[in-house]
Amino acid sequence: MPRNKRAVFFHSGTMAPPTTWLRLLWENGGASPAYWGRVARILVPTTLAAPLRLMERLRYGRAVKRTRIDKPPVFVIGVARSGTTHLHNLLAQDPQYGSVSTFHAAVPTFFLLGRRRLKPFMARFAPGTRPMDDVKVSMDMPQEEDVAVANTCPFSSVYAMSFPRRSQWYFERYAFMRGLSARETKRWERVYMEVLRKATLDGGGRRLVLKSPVNTGRIPHLLRLFPEARFVHIVRNPYVLYASLVHLFRSIVPLHQLHSVADDVLEDLAAFLLRETFRQYLRHRASIPEGRLAEVRFEDLERDPLGELEAVYKALNLPGWARGKVEIEKYVTGLAGYRKNRYVFEPSAIERVRRECRFALDAWGYSLP
Repeated sequence: MPRNKRAVFFHSGTMAPPTTWLRLLWENGGASPAYWGRVARILVPTTLAAPLRLMERLRYGRAVKRTRIDKPPVFVIGVARSGTTHLHNLLAQDPQYGSVSTFHAAVPTFFLLGRRRLKPFMARFAPGTRPMDDVKVSMDMPQEEDVAVANTCPFSSVYAMSFPRRSQWYFERYAFMRGLSARETKRWERVYMEVLRKATLDGGGRRLVLKSPVNTGRIPHLLRLFPEARFVHIVRNPYVLYASLVHLFRSIVPLHQLHSVADDVLEDLAAFLLRETFRQYLRHRASIPEGRLAEVRFEDLERDPLGELEAVYKALNLPGWARGKVEIEKYVTGLAGYRKNRYVFEPSAIERVRRECRFALDAWGYSLP
């Protein structure tokens, strides 16, 4: 199976219940004829998985409801492509932390039932790297919890990739939580908390370290759910971020889309997401209590990962650095040889970032690389 087709299964809401997909298709005017085959490849396996969802609810439903998240999570936040995955992977090496894994995110409604047999089977077909940057992935590596939400219900910005004509609408609602009714917000919170409870149950009660870039836009909601939560914000040069976001959408949307979309729509989405995520973070940063927020620059983390992480542990008063450092250092050593993407900065892109994100360039003191 070609790698790009494999990636669809693990990086979208492919295993969301059939009722979710029928609702999504109805709300978005169906799929373009060119993508009817893709719809069938989604609906067939997720329909066949219905008995597994029922069995999991019957077997583990009470245990999940009883699971308490006693240790407030650590949230890694930042604009997508800021290095949030790298920072998340580093923190997740510390054995005191649990996370939402790729396996959890791919089949959140029946992973407890499928831990022994389904996970090895899925691992055989999983891509070895992400399609946009060749970062390694595996069933046990940490994943964005928002992917798990998408594989449970329609309340996720992940579906912006499937329906790119309405991509900004999805981010407005499920990344920035704008335009949601009180009832819709409560439904999102219920699904989100169930995802975290199941990950906590599977992780033996360990403290969760979580990463979804969209969390950067919903800090007030996370603080309401977890008043004692810790946040680690990572920032990167906005010029690089814009180029990287455009590359991300050009790489990912073709794997997921059910509508055709022009290339300039993806460029507009990149600019929108960059600008609005920065605005949301700067607007709500002060609402995070003192001692609960650590801020990191990607460039500093890349240069000195252990030194930056030790500073994060101290800033957030997180225990266990001496023990965690051992495993983190092993992971860092294993990254030797990885080469990140390089970008050419077109004059039109430079001008767009200057025009739309001047406030972010000034806030963090960035200039053109």
